[in-house]
Amino acid sequence: MTYKLFSYIFFITLLAYSCNDTFDPLGEFKEDYALTCILKSDSSIQIATLSRSYRGDSYDPNSNTEDPSIIGADIRVWLGDSVYIFRDSSIIRTEPSRYGTDFHFYYNNNFIVNPNENLEIEVLLQNGRRLKASSRTPNKILFSTESDVIIPAGESNLVRFFWEQQVEGMFFSPQLTIRYRQNENGNVVEKYKIVPIEYTQQGGEQIPSYPKASNKTNINYQLDAISKALEEISESDADKGNFSIYEKPIFSLFAFDLNLSRYVSSTSQAFDDLTVTVNEADFTNIDGGLGVFGSYVNEIYGNIIFQEVYIESFGYNFLNEN
Repeated sequence: MTYKLFSYIFFITLLAYSCNDTFDPLGEFKEDYALTCILKSDSSIQIATLSRSYRGDSYDPNSNTEDPSIIGADIRVWLGDSVYIFRDSSIIRTEPSRYGTDFHFYYNNNFIVNPNENLEIEVLLQNGRRLKASSRTPNKILFSTESDVIIPAGESNLVRFFWEQQVEGMFFSPQLTIRYRQNENGNVVEKYKIVPIEYTQQGGEQIPSYPKASNKTNINYQLDAISKALEEISESDADKGNFSIYEKPIFSLFAFDLNLSRYVSSTSQAFDDLTVTVNEADFTNIDGGLGVFGSYVNEIYGNIIFQEVYIESFGYNFLNEN
């Protein structure tokens, strides 16, 4: 009864507004600013993007063709007594866009973050508006001795990796990559293959499933998935002898700071430097605006190797590493 009464009141309220000539279905426009900056430990190039909210001429937000990017802002990041200034730049858009302009961003190409550091960012816009935020990078990642060291691991159909938790609520993102060389008409090319944790059967097809960021402190890869990923490497070339697999695959683990962990948790979305989606109702940690400022550190587990007989069973060459 209460639900029906509420629905009735809501309907009457809408009807009343629809009869009011002054009602604006787009609502009152409030200009706001969004900052996205994810600082990383695996690159010296750090990226930030700035944009403003906008109001289109219709109900369709895609009708707006004016680029909302903000140019000419002053962006600085403090790390202890050091300050890193970001310069503005642009690149040609590689994907179709309703904007007829280049993609604008800010960068610093001489800045690497390390574990357990305090970071602060401040943005000064040309209109005097300031945006601020802070981050603390995660501690160094420590892998557990329970992690497997060879593939295949005995009779097990799993390859397992374990690491230590740091603080409650921290998210991690694992990735296993096969390194290999391919001889393409006499030209040897270095290539990489990201491995899914498993394949699932959907509509007669095997669909790869990749790890998602979570607060779990372990990951299990199906050996069948690793084998299928190895098979897929040579799908374009029947001569298996043109492929050489490195003894050591790369297992990388990314640890997100709490800002980034909360963002990923609230949105259930992946992220990269240029395409983080900001939704105020979900998450923002920017003082004076919207967006996300965070950091991550990564570590490679260097103890995992392929067994030579396993790689050669696919017809591939085995690249031994000392």
